[in-house]
Amino acid sequence: MISRRTLLVLIAIFGVLYWLNIKGSSSFISDKIRIFVLNTKDNLVFAYQKHFNQARLLEEDRRQLKAYENLKLAYANLNARNQALALELDDLQKLEQIDQEALRASPLTPPYTPKDCAPNAQLIDPAHLLPAPTFTLTRIYGFASMDNPYRVLLDIKKSYPPDKILGMVAFNQVFGTVIQENGRFVGLLHGDKQMSYSVVVKSGGQIYYGFVTNENFKTYVDFLPAYATLKAGDPVFTSGLDHIFSPNIYVGTIASVQDHYVYKKALLKIQHPQNMLFEAIVVAVP
Repeated sequence: MISRRTLLVLIAIFGVLYWLNIKGSSSFISDKIRIFVLNTKDNLVFAYQKHFNQARLLEEDRRQLKAYENLKLAYANLNARNQALALELDDLQKLEQIDQEALRASPLTPPYTPKDCAPNAQLIDPAHLLPAPTFTLTRIYGFASMDNPYRVLLDIKKSYPPDKILGMVAFNQVFGTVIQENGRFVGLLHGDKQMSYSVVVKSGGQIYYGFVTNENFKTYVDFLPAYATLKAGDPVFTSGLDHIFSPNIYVGTIASVQDHYVYKKALLKIQHPQNMLFEAIVVAVP
């Protein structure tokens, strides 16, 4: 059973959290107090679970789950790099074939003998084709304002340029983007009108590029090609072209498609988390 002193401490912690949320303060001190209170609460809960010899198992499961999520994100990024390398090699082979045909068609041109040289490391390593992203587990410690459920606050320790937009992932799918406002990192969730990023829709063996936009708290894939043959259920992934996310992170599926003469617009079906998230993975692409 929880002691009376521990119970009083927990009541005081939740009282402070309630006061901070109701007050809606945007001050730096308020954020630090909120993070300190959350950390204190986590430490008390951890100590209580450790008393029953469960904390070690819970922490191990949590660590393995986050490692698995990071591994899937890294695999998706590596797969995109390999695809880009395959396309580049195919272009080089086609170019070489065209050059040989041109030489055979011009007998007056002296034959060209390429010089032997060491292989270029950049052509062998696909890492130069796409920038390598970083994945960092980050705490979500509250809403940016009580009247907007589509903006959350993140406790990101690393510093980034003020105009840098980061990606946010949870449960192996896109959760939103991250911007900086008044010195704080604010996560923009699907539904916030300011949130946007580049995506690719895969349909019938073809891929079509577009941008995620939000209107009236609904999320769309906008500016798709007018010739795109799309249907409900087509999967949507990040493209990585905007350097916000790495490629091939799952976003959702197409719910319906609208024709706008010179382009198409598709309503996006997203699987939202059933419970409030307290952690997310932040994606940073150079």
